[in-house]
Amino acid sequence: MKNSKVKIWVGCGILCIAAMLLSVWYAVTFNDSRLVTPMDFGNYSFNAKDLPMILSISLTCIYVIALFIQLFISSGKSRKSITKTNMTRRVDPRLGFLGLLGFLGLAGFWTYSVMGAVFPFMFFLFFGFFGFFYEGKMSGIFMDERFRENAARAQLKTYKITFSITLIALVILCQGKLFGSLEYTLIAVIIVLSLTLALGIFLPEYLLYRYDHDDQTEEAGE
Repeated sequence: MKNSKVKIWVGCGILCIAAMLLSVWYAVTFNDSRLVTPMDFGNYSFNAKDLPMILSISLTCIYVIALFIQLFISSGKSRKSITKTNMTRRVDPRLGFLGLLGFLGLAGFWTYSVMGAVFPFMFFLFFGFFGFFYEGKMSGIFMDERFRENAARAQLKTYKITFSITLIALVILCQGKLFGSLEYTLIAVIIVLSLTLALGIFLPEYLLYRYDHDDQTEEAGE
């Protein structure tokens, strides 16, 4: 992805977060905290002052969907380039700032209390995008035998860790209702799976960077 596109996507992400914070401030200050504090949506009636919250939430959802589509397209193009050149794909480390979108998962506690919606908890998956910091540091590198061994080693360790976390979480959560509620159990499952998937995205890049850096340090010492 070109630097100009990276700046646009990161800027749009920051804009979405800023819009959400401003709309919450506006609702609390001028709109009696409507759509912020729990309310009965069965008797909800539209108010023009609700527009900032509605628009900011809609804007964030559109951004997230568009971002996933763009990343999917870019990933396909990168795989073709890697096959031809045998070089790691070029990634701007600043894409790692997209990991900050993972904090939007905290909005799930609000949406659940207000309307019973749990889907925002899936935003915790975005924490995995912090891995772009390390992938960017390793971009444009020739993939020799040592690099491929380190990549396989990092991927294997990631599989072991994420599998262990998933197994432990399932054993604990399958014992019964969490705090006496199946809904709380569902929320815990979504959060754990989202964070585990985020770890599965971040950890291989971090470990590969660390292994490669350690190998270079050992060679320099010799």
